[in-house]
Amino acid sequence: MATNYDQIVREYFDGRSGYTILLSDEPSFYKLLRGTLYKILAIRRDCLSYFQEQAPALSEIKDKAGEGVPVLVFVERILKGRPSADFILNVRKLFPDVKLVILTGEIGEDELIYLHEIGANNIITKPVSVDSLVQKLAFTIKPQGKLNQLVQVGKELLRKGDLEKVMLVSAKILEIKPDSPAALMLLGDALSGLGRRDEALKAFMKAHEQSTVFMEPIKKLAEFYKDSDDNQYLLYLKKLDKISPLNTERKCEIGRVHLEREELDDAEVFFDQAVKCAVKEAHSYLSQVMSGIAESLFEVSPSMAEKYYSKLLSVKSANLTSEDLETYNRLGIAMRKQGKWENAVANYKEALRVAPKEAGLYYNIGMAYTDGKEYAKCAQSFKRALNSGQDIHKSSAAVARNIAGIFLKVGMTDDARIIIEEGLTVFPNDSGLKTLLKKAVS
Repeated sequence: MATNYDQIVREYFDGRSGYTILLSDEPSFYKLLRGTLYKILAIRRDCLSYFQEQAPALSEIKDKAGEGVPVLVFVERILKGRPSADFILNVRKLFPDVKLVILTGEIGEDELIYLHEIGANNIITKPVSVDSLVQKLAFTIKPQGKLNQLVQVGKELLRKGDLEKVMLVSAKILEIKPDSPAALMLLGDALSGLGRRDEALKAFMKAHEQSTVFMEPIKKLAEFYKDSDDNQYLLYLKKLDKISPLNTERKCEIGRVHLEREELDDAEVFFDQAVKCAVKEAHSYLSQVMSGIAESLFEVSPSMAEKYYSKLLSVKSANLTSEDLETYNRLGIAMRKQGKWENAVANYKEALRVAPKEAGLYYNIGMAYTDGKEYAKCAQSFKRALNSGQDIHKSSAAVARNIAGIFLKVGMTDDARIIIEEGLTVFPNDSGLKTLLKKAVS
């Protein structure tokens, strides 16, 4: 299969003269992409441009698309600390034939849905291997399976305005897969373009019935009722909001419709939600900026790093989640580097409000106590870490050594021996654990 993916990508660049544009502030991904295209796949022509700013990237897309060249764009979800949603929406609106691949770290399902909604053809979660990158490229360039390929043909015909042929393609898909939502969508678009609105509505309704979480039919139904039936328009807008709850503009639109209907309480609910989404996006930007600053200062000036980690947690105070544990951890380490072990303990205890069962926090509290030579309190914290059931002592030989060493120091010999023996089942060659075992049994 890998060879087949290679061939699809080579044919796109060498056979169809395809071009790819990367918009990223991470040179490491550029090196990976360039190496994959020119070294691994041995593409023989210049087919890649790299930009770190949106304006020149958009200009390049315009030039290549204007020449009739197939274009595939990679863009970071967060570019220089800012979400790139506006850029993605702009490209999708101006250049509907361009393929868009979004680069991101680990994100939640709501964000994945939102990225697909605003125009992503594919999403790559970094870090990514060469094999996975080639596979993603192949899937984006040429959807796999006969049905998907027919759908792509139908969409291209629809963009060209060849509506009668679109109806033929949709009929062919429906022969292979009766009640296919994608085929019904094509049919509805073609009928709508031909002025056959009632028939188009039936096609969209049927597509929605076949897949209630497929957003495109719901969007078409919302558009259909926008200026004719507020009740139906709101119904479908709210269905879309339920599936993809991070769309700020749609929440504002729902609020606006309620406002026009003089339903002020309902309008306020959605306007508040829209503000919350916008604030979350702003926090995301602030988090990127302050986290980057703190990391750059971490080794050079722990005191300044502490300042920015603290600011970051303060900004997010009302919206802290378990995803912020790394910030708490880094702040605690910065404090310990300055000898402020009591502050580190307080910081980790504050983090327990966000993740009260997190073994790593109890372990970090214990480590901070060792800085203050509070070994009994350290042992107590280590014990709570172990009681969480997360087997923290098996995560690293160093962790097992630290816990066992403190237990021995405070006379908890039996507990120490258990930790060492269990640690050695995972790290059988660790010399430190073997040395501690001799002390525990002597």
